[in-house]
Amino acid sequence: MVCDGEVAFQTVLHVHLHVIPRYAGDGWTVVPEPLERGRSLLDVDAQAIKDAIASGE
Repeated sequence: MVCDGEVAFQTVLHVHLHVIPRYAGDGWTVVPEPLERGRSLLDVDAQAIKDAIASGE
């Protein structure tokens, strides 16, 4: 599970990773809602990444 950003109560931006051991039958499940981004949004994201790489950010 990755917890980062304002919603994770971070005051200093960093990646926060929890490693939680799992065992068969532990009864703990995480079922995320399926998210599907439209092609136009994916294209915008891809272009932003390309631009950031090109500018050296």
